Amino acid sequence: MLKTASLRLLRDGGFRQSSQGLPAGYSEMVAPLIRRFCSMPIESLTSSKADGDASYQDAGDQPHVDSDCGSEPSHGIRAVRKQGKNQGPKKKYGPFKRGRRGKKLPGGGRPSQEGCHHEMRFPVRDVPFQKDRHHEKKLPDTPVQPFLFQIVLDTPISTLMTVLDTWLQANCLEKSQFLMVLFHLRKQRLYSKALKFMDWIERRKLLNFEDRDYACHLDLIARTHGFEAAQKYIESVPTPFRNEVLYETLLVSCVCQDDVRKAEQVFNKIRELSLPLTVSACNQMILLYKRIARSKVVDILMLMEKENIKVSRFTYKLLIDLKGRSNDPLGMESVLNMMKDNGLEPDFATQTMVAKFYISWGLMEKAEEVIRAMEVSVKDSRDATRSLLDLYAILGRPDDVERIWNSYTTPKLEDFLAAIEAWGKLGRIKQAEETFEALVKTSPKLTSKYFNAMLNVYAEHKLLAKGKEFLERMYLDGCPISPLTWDAIVKLYANSGELEKADSFLANVTEENPDRNPLFGSYTTLLRAYAKKGDIHNSEKIFDRLKQIKYPGRKPPYNLLLAAYASAHVTPYGFRERMKADNVRPTKTDIECLRRLDGLQTIEY
Repeated sequence: MLKTASLRLLRDGGFRQSSQGLPAGYSEMVAPLIRRFCSMPIESLTSSKADGDASYQDAGDQPHVDSDCGSEPSHGIRAVRKQGKNQGPKKKYGPFKRGRRGKKLPGGGRPSQEGCHHEMRFPVRDVPFQKDRHHEKKLPDTPVQPFLFQIVLDTPISTLMTVLDTWLQANCLEKSQFLMVLFHLRKQRLYSKALKFMDWIERRKLLNFEDRDYACHLDLIARTHGFEAAQKYIESVPTPFRNEVLYETLLVSCVCQDDVRKAEQVFNKIRELSLPLTVSACNQMILLYKRIARSKVVDILMLMEKENIKVSRFTYKLLIDLKGRSNDPLGMESVLNMMKDNGLEPDFATQTMVAKFYISWGLMEKAEEVIRAMEVSVKDSRDATRSLLDLYAILGRPDDVERIWNSYTTPKLEDFLAAIEAWGKLGRIKQAEETFEALVKTSPKLTSKYFNAMLNVYAEHKLLAKGKEFLERMYLDGCPISPLTWDAIVKLYANSGELEKADSFLANVTEENPDRNPLFGSYTTLLRAYAKKGDIHNSEKIFDRLKQIKYPGRKPPYNLLLAAYASAHVTPYGFRERMKADNVRPTKTDIECLRRLDGLQTIEY
């Protein structure tokens, strides 16, 4: 437990200081779009939807964060190739044969059974088969019924229940199937469709729900329809299942949206109902206050001490991060010492975080001390090795990156990924490419995560020609596509100065994929580039698109929009009122910038 003296030390250590950061889908229509953007001359593309009017879906289908937003399935249910002329007749599946947008699925055969994770690949029917490519191998000519997940994925939401009812007439739903479908829909961030699937299960009373099932349903309602709808759903849940699991799920939803008022309301409700107050609920409040109201963190810590709630490893990680972002080295070290005194040694993720903070503060000797401690375990832990690759890249030490990389005897996929990113940070493009080619030889069937890593290397270093060649390779290899790939393409063109092309691409993929929105960072990349040029018109356009989507937990980036007015030396009339309407509080930098721009009015007259 945290002692009172330790709490005082934490309180006095700087919870009120300012933040300081660390140093530093999929659609049948996407493939032709990317191929067109890679192969056509730039001048023929800049006029395509330059103004970017696009249709958007409900905000509930959005990921809570980008970074996480960032996970992808490790395998894909491949789009099936066309069968040869001499193969047997294809089995027809009625309504299951068509995709979400009414498009016929390529080939109509069965999905690969080496994994149930689905990612839509570039349509293979448009690509001539080439020798020595892994997708040349023919599938067995015995067709089978598609996985239930494949059926749910390929059916439009409007007809989903009807199609599922038809499926149920010839099949029996098992709990394992239900969990698999739900897991992958959530992993793909298809929350609206996952909610529809849950509604079908509950309305037809096909399974006996447990507390975790009700909590999952609540989470999907909160993501899709908001807090009030989720509260109403709780009233319909049987009384025995209205427990701390259900309310903690709602609390997490509020924290993800940085909604302090609603999170405090749920947290207080847990206590009013005399439900068990868990360390996970307290951690959620610390996580929220760490972002929004740092002075309240100590109140949660004191409550944990009063309620005799044992501090977890994650609690210490949150406090270490808080002290680091508050530019408080002594406070961070005090939390580390408390952690060790309570018998919890920092793991590699925590050590990496501490080392990065030391580097950002210029305390290289202390950073080296942490890194040396990690080196001791480098042979026993791949996590430590990957962290060291990242840290040595940040320090600009290619010899150490090479030494760590050469220490691998049988590197795994994630090891290759860490090495590619490290070489990219160092600007060693050749080594990054060699590592990627070695990765392809190790595992020919890669998901888009690994291709995206290499594409991001080209984007960060403004290597447009190489990036375009690599995109063509992704297309020919039948690489899966996702918003992470879109983000890398936007960065590639924006960083290379082709803003109109990046803008047009983003508008097109948004329109062609109404069930998946681009990452928040894709829009901020464009907005930052337009702001640097002082292009107010396009900055306001991108800002408006971003506001329409309403990413949960993300407030409109007014600081970037203000930078556009500053670059153009134009007074942003009514800017403070706009920020207030969106509940965005201006930072000190924003206030100073607004004052300078307000002074332009005097000059104009």
